[in-house]
Amino acid sequence: MSCITATCIINGICVSVPMGKRRWKDRRDGYYLYDADPLHKFMPHLMPKRTECEVFLKESIDVTEVLTYLEEKKAVDGNNITMFSLLMSTIVRVFALRPNLNNFIAGRRLYRRKSIDIGFVVKRELSDAGEETVVRIIFDPSLTIFEISDKLYAHVNEFRSSEAAGVDGILKTFSKMPRFMVAFIVSLLRILSYFGRVPRSITDSDPNHASAFVANMGSLKANAPFHHLSEWGTNSLFITVGAITDAVCAVDGVPEVRKCIDLAFTVDERIADGYYFMTSIKLMKDILSNPSVLEAPFVPEAPNDSE
Repeated sequence: MSCITATCIINGICVSVPMGKRRWKDRRDGYYLYDADPLHKFMPHLMPKRTECEVFLKESIDVTEVLTYLEEKKAVDGNNITMFSLLMSTIVRVFALRPNLNNFIAGRRLYRRKSIDIGFVVKRELSDAGEETVVRIIFDPSLTIFEISDKLYAHVNEFRSSEAAGVDGILKTFSKMPRFMVAFIVSLLRILSYFGRVPRSITDSDPNHASAFVANMGSLKANAPFHHLSEWGTNSLFITVGAITDAVCAVDGVPEVRKCIDLAFTVDERIADGYYFMTSIKLMKDILSNPSVLEAPFVPEAPNDSE
């Protein structure tokens, strides 16, 4: 059975998106990739665990010009763009242009996620006693950097002000149960996850069911560590963001002290090959070298009906 797709060319990149009615192998959160190559179809059987397929990549990115861009935008009333929201906007744009990054393995099958959603942790206050809450936000790829920033911080403020936001309320309920009951419920949830039947009340706010899980260590003035993936959920990409530091870079062949930021990536190698990952990181660096491109909405070209 062939996968029904709509194909469009975006900035010279061919993007195929599954379309049409839900087929019997599709999940609520993803389309089964019928046309995936045999290797990627077989890998989930050979290596069924996400944690045994982790690949670690690290990039140091010159953000000197990015900081200048942010200062210019902050001078305009109504703009609340930060380094974090700019990075989130860049990630959303890269996912729109590089759709294989939105693949995931579940039930030993390869799927394409139906939405671009980013998960991250929000600390209610920066202190040892400050509680953490997890956030998962679905972003329309057509949003501009201004719209993504507004949506991002609206959610952050909402979660910080709520008593038991998102999945936190469920976790608090579970924490009051006897451990044998919690163990039974978790085992049941893992079975449901295998078949894509975990209740929306859990998946809709769980960053382990997101396109990417992002940890902003820069807000703590810390370096970017490598983070593990989780067997729970469908997340195939974890990104940690380090603090901005001074580093010596070659500018036109001349050593120069520049402002740099480290990004650490942990990816599930079963969703794409190494070339795809590296070219995706290069695209991310290209966008950050000219962040003004994020001010324009992402508009994919309509597919040619004659094709």
